[in-house]
Amino acid sequence: MAASIVHIRNLGIQLSQDFAVVVEKLDLRRGERLVLDAPSGAGKSTALGLISAGMEDSGLPGRVHQIGGQAIERGNRARRFAKPDVLGFVLQTNTLVPYLNTLENIRLPMQIAAQKVDPQWELHLLTVLGLDPLVDRLPTALSVGQRQRVSIARALLARPLVLLLDEPVASLDPGNVARVEGLLSELAQEAQSAVLLASHQAQSGVFALAKRARHRVYEHKGVTYSLFCDTEAAA
Repeated sequence: MAASIVHIRNLGIQLSQDFAVVVEKLDLRRGERLVLDAPSGAGKSTALGLISAGMEDSGLPGRVHQIGGQAIERGNRARRFAKPDVLGFVLQTNTLVPYLNTLENIRLPMQIAAQKVDPQWELHLLTVLGLDPLVDRLPTALSVGQRQRVSIARALLARPLVLLLDEPVASLDPGNVARVEGLLSELAQEAQSAVLLASHQAQSGVFALAKRARHRVYEHKGVTYSLFCDTEAAA
């Protein structure tokens, strides 16, 4: 059996005196899909932030945090963030650099990481996502849907081992949701990326049949713990 590219145990953070979010157990292999399907306010975005190392975790006992076979340590920001060929991230609202054009925004993470762009894959992304006529436009000259498609291309340009999606179509009008979800699914499959989607609206569409993470709420000594794990029993 292929090794896990995401291997996590007891990765958590206490957000306030009475609320904490913990990823108890999560193993993802290349090409797998998992949906964090929980109510609003349950900490889905926080879970993705912890997994990506964009948030500093609290260092719980038994903590394991590995992506792409590499342990992600606490407290060293220079080593915590994965390179774009390991981790891609699409947020609910795009985070494009306003003074860079479409192509420059798409290439930025790989440029920072000094990674070489595959021109054929880049052209394929631009064509499939309908961005090829828009490569010279600044974000202010793009629609909301176009900006989100730029974010998708940026996240997939390096063919990451794992793709994190945080409500990626929530800001789109209903007519574009199915189309963008379909493009995301198709391109992630071509890139052979594992996909972890945080959404409470995945009951229909291309992710409707994807495996669901288990979510439960546990209270202990006045603290409510929002707990996520894959569909197997937590270790």
